[in-house]
Amino acid sequence: MRLVPGVTLVRADEVLHAPENLWQSARGGSGDYFDAVNDSYRQLKQVFAVPDLAAGFRSTAYWHLLAVGQPLRETRHTQDPDVARGWVTSRRAFNNTVNTELDDQLLVLAQARVELERLKVLACRPGLPVVLDTNMLNHWRRPDDVAWPEVLRNWGETVKLARVVVPLRVVDELDGQKYSEGKALRSRATRAIEYLRETLAGGEPGQPAELRNGATLEIWIDTDDRGGDADLAILQCASDLDALHPGTGARVLTGDLGMQLRGEQAGLRVRCLPETYRKVSEPTVSAAATGVLQPGGS
Repeated sequence: MRLVPGVTLVRADEVLHAPENLWQSARGGSGDYFDAVNDSYRQLKQVFAVPDLAAGFRSTAYWHLLAVGQPLRETRHTQDPDVARGWVTSRRAFNNTVNTELDDQLLVLAQARVELERLKVLACRPGLPVVLDTNMLNHWRRPDDVAWPEVLRNWGETVKLARVVVPLRVVDELDGQKYSEGKALRSRATRAIEYLRETLAGGEPGQPAELRNGATLEIWIDTDDRGGDADLAILQCASDLDALHPGTGARVLTGDLGMQLRGEQAGLRVRCLPETYRKVSEPTVSAAATGVLQPGGS
């Protein structure tokens, strides 16, 4: 689930409650299906981006029901029993279709409630979210080799715990690089995958693992954009975390200039590690040459 930028979890919770009540009333016979669609559409359109709950209410079934519903709802009179039976049959079929649509949309709302509660849990996890890109896991020392309290302090952060987040798209990239033609890249990606697997072994998918150095490590389980632009998918993860933590925001950790520039353009705060954390086998290049931010830069 993804909220419209600027919408808080508190606001999303309030807005979702109203359609839940509307649709329950309509299903119970004390509310109108078309009123539920129209009122819910206006409210949800302003809050939920993915999935687009508002658009889902105006389904194909809705437009068909809208076309036939008004004549059936009008009061009509006839003395012909055959005509009357036809009206009754049509009305029964219409009501059954409406009830089916109500049931389907109530299931959608129930799933949205589950996803929203999941976002609340994710937002309550302690620490400053630090989103790693693929470059960090390939070319820099492992997260458990970083003195996070010192790094956070040098960045000017007041939070002392780092919540290190690896987007699922990064895992996908590493999995693909294991079969690269380049021997060095294959080796680095394989070691990174093994490290993630060993560190997170025994835990539930998406749950954080405690590191020994003032940090936690977790995989951000999100299937959005897994086949598209990897950088954009990683930045979307950071953007989602940034929105979920209005107090602190999130940070993007990268050693790649392109990612840095794209992150800054997206309004995200990008950071890098001191050069001493670059893997020994990697050439050391000055920040002036790479354009990568120094710790504490904005």
